[in-house]
Order: sequence, then C-alpha cells, then structure tokens
Amino acid sequence: MRAAFLSYTALSLVALVVAASTGAAQQQTAIRVGDFTRSAADGRTLVKDTAAPVLFELPKGWVLLDGVRWGDHETTLKLKEVYSNIEASFYYQFPVRNPNPADPAAALWGAMEAKVRQRRDKEGMVDYHIRPDSVLSRTVAGKPALSFFADFTNPQGEPAVEYMLRVLGGNVKAHFFLASPATAELDAFVKRLDAVADSLRIG
Repeated sequence: MRAAFLSYTALSLVALVVAASTGAAQQQTAIRVGDFTRSAADGRTLVKDTAAPVLFELPKGWVLLDGVRWGDHETTLKLKEVYSNIEASFYYQFPVRNPNPADPAAALWGAMEAKVRQRRDKEGMVDYHIRPDSVLSRTVAGKPALSFFADFTNPQGEPAVEYMLRVLGGNVKAHFFLASPATAELDAFVKRLDAVADSLRIG
C-alpha cells in the first residue's frame, strides 16, 4: 500500500504542478535543495527561502526532495516523510498580486472555489468536489488559514482524494497539499503534515 501511495502521489503532484502552469509559456527553474535547508543537531531541518519571507521546519524523518520556481513568482517544494514513504507538496507565491485583503476569510474561501474550477476546467477532474463537512477555517502560525478534503476520479478511473491547507500572509499565499488513492489512510499523516504547517512563518 505504501509503495502504491508513493507512486500515485508522486505522479499526481507532478501533474498538478504542470497543469497549474499551462497557458502562457512558463519557465521552470529547479531549486538547489542545499540552498534551502539547514540541519539542526536534533535531526530537524530548517527550510528557508532567502528570496522570499518563507520558512518552516521539517521534523526528524522528513526531507526536502526537490522543488521548482515557476509561473508568477511561484515556488513548489516536494516534501517526504521517510519512514512512511509519503510525499506532499508546499506551494507559495511571493509577492502576491493583491496583498493584505480586507477580508482574509473571504479571500481564502474564494481561493478554494477557484481551486475547484481549476481542477475541473483546466485539469480535467470533472467530478472534483469539496467534502462540505471537511472545510475548516483556522489559524496557522498566527495567519488565517483554511483546510479541506476533496474527492475526484484520477486519470486511471480510480477514486482519489486531495487534502489542502491554505495559509494567507500579508504578501505571501501558501498551501500544503497532497493527493492519494481514496483507499489510503490519510488522517494520521495529515495531522503530522499540519504539525509541519504550524512551524510556517510567512510575510
């Protein structure tokens, strides 16, 4: 199950990044992992972007695999929890087009609805839909945030699920996300991913 989860997740995350960058010609530039990471004595890894006000910590047993710069000042990093072999991604944009929205909660809700349209209309996940009882308004590291689960059918015709946690800073927007087969047990991993998100510091 773990191998199947990893294979599907890795393929899905690549597809999501590529699909999100379609339209106008987009240049992608690979990051150098060593430029983003610093190891602590207790096994934690500090991930810091020197070109953007973004940093967070990976606990012992997690690694930053790789990442790309793309689009409109956008970056996507791929994370892995080694012992479970599960991967997730962290996306952020700096600077954002509309910094400091007057109503952050409304902005987060609108972004969630826009994500549904993107998945359906641009990426071909025509049955992509949010689980209504999964939407949670919250605070992450002092910033307004919103998380949700969504169900859809993957290109192989199999049921799948996506988890997304969106965080809104003053001049940065960010989200952690992963996609997996619907049969995967996600709850425990999502709690650990949320703990990573709690260490996030953005401008």
